Amino acid sequence: MAKLDDDRFEALFTSSVKSVFRLETLPVYNPVSEGGKLRAYMAGEPCPRVGVVTPYMRRIMDHVAQGVRRYRVHVVHSPLTDYLRYEMEWGYSFNARAGEEILILDTAEHGRPDGLLNEDFWFFDESHAVRMIYREDGEYLRSELVENPDLAHYRAQRDLALAQAVPFDQYWSAHPQYHRD
Repeated sequence: MAKLDDDRFEALFTSSVKSVFRLETLPVYNPVSEGGKLRAYMAGEPCPRVGVVTPYMRRIMDHVAQGVRRYRVHVVHSPLTDYLRYEMEWGYSFNARAGEEILILDTAEHGRPDGLLNEDFWFFDESHAVRMIYREDGEYLRSELVENPDLAHYRAQRDLALAQAVPFDQYWSAHPQYHRD
């Protein structure tokens, strides 16, 4: 596996013409680098993303306008952690409005599909796979381009997660107990 620098990683996004898929399996991401935002969320402060189009949201909107499918599945196990509530309310709700298809697979509600691994990755045009490497606490370390990826493996992992996942809006609407407000 080759460590991916930011420019090469960005190039995978900009060169995608069909699809960009993300599988997330952790209950917490970037607790150090996002700690301030999480604390603000927990303190009841207003969301800083209201009325703002972030660079990530712009990338989603551009992809969708070009016909590129942007989608992800986050595998969770309820009850949701404070971090997951924050991620959904201050992240996913805005990214979904920008056009990203976000799905949630709650293994407490649907079980875990046999064969689904705890493996975070991006899958670009079903031809390039990038493994995401995190510390045990969920802090991002690096991304690694999978050289000569087993494309069937990444398609299978994606399809296993998609088969039992529900759209984010449906999940969020069905779980008002997790809403901050």
